[in-house]
Amino acid sequence: MEGMESNPFIVADAPAADRAAFFRRTYGLVAAAFGAFAVALFGLFVSGIAETFMRSISGMGSWGLLGVMLLFWFGTGAAQSLAFNRASRVAQYAGLGIYVVLQAVIFVPLIYYTALVTKGSPGEILIPACLATGTLVAALTAVVFLTNLDFSFLKVAIVIGSICALGVIIVSLFAGWSLGAWFSVAMIVLMATVILYQTNEVKNTMETDQHVAAAFVLFSSFVTLLFYVIRLFAGRRGD
Repeated sequence: MEGMESNPFIVADAPAADRAAFFRRTYGLVAAAFGAFAVALFGLFVSGIAETFMRSISGMGSWGLLGVMLLFWFGTGAAQSLAFNRASRVAQYAGLGIYVVLQAVIFVPLIYYTALVTKGSPGEILIPACLATGTLVAALTAVVFLTNLDFSFLKVAIVIGSICALGVIIVSLFAGWSLGAWFSVAMIVLMATVILYQTNEVKNTMETDQHVAAAFVLFSSFVTLLFYVIRLFAGRRGD
């Protein structure tokens, strides 16, 4: 296998040096993924692709948004499969990279709305939203590592919450409902729960050669939390 450890440990059971190296690689990749995400999003707007994308989905109405969601879900499944490919490190990085681009595309309508409600100054919302998200992520991560509590019991609540959220989103698309601040708050709570669970799973179930897969999982939950924090801030500004 390409660049894999011959006898990886479960992270929680690994020697201290191996465990520390795993977390350095994992969180370093998460930081790199956010950097690439910012560059990709900037590139979409500067190149004009974001504007073309917005015109396309606007012309198709609810069906356009549903189509984008379906493509995102299928693309995420493919990217995750690559990121968890134990046989190829190249495939793992490709999966993470594909997912970063998918997330950048999904953020385009939100950034457009943020620019609209701030009259062309989206930084007024994006900067505090990023700071709030980073603070929340740091606090949740600290809870997992400093308390040594087992958060695996949260899985059932996450599955039920995710199904309910998906149902609300799909119904709202066709019913013309506006999902207000209450929905953003509910999704922030759900994603905070997901971060507790996934950080716990990374620590207690993944092996020390799975830092790319771990980064994929954590980036996914962190960036989704950021999405709903921005949505909450922008929604309150737009009221």
